[in-house]
Amino acid sequence: MTETLCFRNIGELIQADATSQPDVRVRTNCALLVTGGRVDKILRESEVKPANRYTRVIDVKGRAVVPGFVDCHTHLVYGGERKDEMVDRVSGVSYLEILNKGGGIHDTVKATRQATEATLYDQAKRRMKRMMALGTTAFEIKSGYGLDLETETKMLKVGKRLRQALKVPVTLTYLGAHAIPRPMKRTQYVEFVLENLPKFRGLADGVDIFCEKNVFTVADLRLVFLQAKLLGFDLRAHVEELSHQGGSYEAARLGALSCDHLEYATPKDIQAMHAAGTVAVLMPGVTLFLGGTKQPLVHSMLDAGVTLALATDCNPGSCPTYNMQTVIYLAANMYRITPGQALAAATYGAAKALGHHREYGGLLPGQRADFNILKTGDHRDLVYYFGENFIDQTFVAGRRVKGGKDPAGF
Repeated sequence: MTETLCFRNIGELIQADATSQPDVRVRTNCALLVTGGRVDKILRESEVKPANRYTRVIDVKGRAVVPGFVDCHTHLVYGGERKDEMVDRVSGVSYLEILNKGGGIHDTVKATRQATEATLYDQAKRRMKRMMALGTTAFEIKSGYGLDLETETKMLKVGKRLRQALKVPVTLTYLGAHAIPRPMKRTQYVEFVLENLPKFRGLADGVDIFCEKNVFTVADLRLVFLQAKLLGFDLRAHVEELSHQGGSYEAARLGALSCDHLEYATPKDIQAMHAAGTVAVLMPGVTLFLGGTKQPLVHSMLDAGVTLALATDCNPGSCPTYNMQTVIYLAANMYRITPGQALAAATYGAAKALGHHREYGGLLPGQRADFNILKTGDHRDLVYYFGENFIDQTFVAGRRVKGGKDPAGF
């Protein structure tokens, strides 16, 4: 028989509203029924039947239940660390200057090439389990620290193994065009990426490119995306992060699911994203960690009807964090958006950026029962207090994530 779980005595149940610009619906004094790992229905507490009518009854004790966080932009498969860069940046050396001198991404490429698949898998699994303990229930994982066929393939194989081992949704993205490996020239490397795109069918779900000054151009983005579309890949783009190049406009025009970073995106870019239904993936943790001051035109995006998503950008160089709670807090307070808008962006909006908002992200009937029980009865505490882990328990497809109370233990 298919089991039915009843989570009762919920103080607040938060659902992402998918009918308009994403926000949340707050339901109080209610119960959540989960059947076969999916949301069955939401009941008023008074409608809960006797306990023997359910497989199991869980008393939430007045705490809040929120959708599981969806981290729609990560680089969590990598070797090594880049702590030395922090000293350089404090001294005034920019991210692009470090990259152009052969550091930055190139240091991680070297370490990732040297690491075995087993080592990368073990390290990434620990990171991913820690992220799950902090409330993340669905992931995107990019390659991009190989810049050769062997290592890029190795990274994506690790991502596929993680998906199978941890039984959570994982979207895999081929980011071959992340940097230009030395001593190759840009045009030569773009040809390499184009020639090898077919080899990633069945291994990656999408294709990404870092369109930035002195890295890859809008013309490169166009070439890669047109080829990727022909091969059936979803399109995502690192654009307008450190300068304005026009990549977001072109990516939206070509049908990208998401444009990510967007600190330098213009109103014209935003209108193109709205027309294409492209999601804006924002990562305030990067701004904080790199000491940046430029912020995206978040309220222009909201006014234009562009769906917002939030992500950690978990990586060793520009945002080494595992915690979507931190991202939600930063977004609300840096962008001056409401707690509901921030939480919706970290759940439904992020799921939409991956093309999976009908499957998970809203805690809506029929969706996977991926959710968090907070330590508090008020979801607004996520953006009021900071530096605290508010996750009491995490559930993926109705099953509790083991170790969810001790993220530091992984």
